[in-house]
Amino acid sequence: MTGERQSAEDIAQEAFMRAMVNFHILAPLGDRGRRAWLKRTARNIFIDKCRRDRSAGGEVPEEPFEEDFTRAEVWRAIGFLPDTERDIFTLRYFAGYDSTEIGRMFNLPPSTVRSRLRSARQKIKDIYFKE
Repeated sequence: MTGERQSAEDIAQEAFMRAMVNFHILAPLGDRGRRAWLKRTARNIFIDKCRRDRSAGGEVPEEPFEEDFTRAEVWRAIGFLPDTERDIFTLRYFAGYDSTEIGRMFNLPPSTVRSRLRSARQKIKDIYFKE
């Protein structure tokens, strides 16, 4: 994506640093989930780099999840969620698991997972619009 070895290495290093910080999220995931999370994280880091450095001339893909939120504001709001809701939210929206798969991980019915996702989305909106 970067076309430059050094830049690609920097992005890979940052992605793995984030993986270490978010180990509690990655630990219950299988290899497929961890790879998906790392790829998505590396892609997001690349997009952020392009946005910061418009002189690089790279195309910046749109992020459908972000809507009107900035990435930092979303992550800050996610940090206020209770641990289980944060883990479920991250698995659904950043690792791409569906409610059935997440339910199996947490030993919950899919309907409970969807309910907790709805609650997490509402809390994130409340935090965002409160400030």
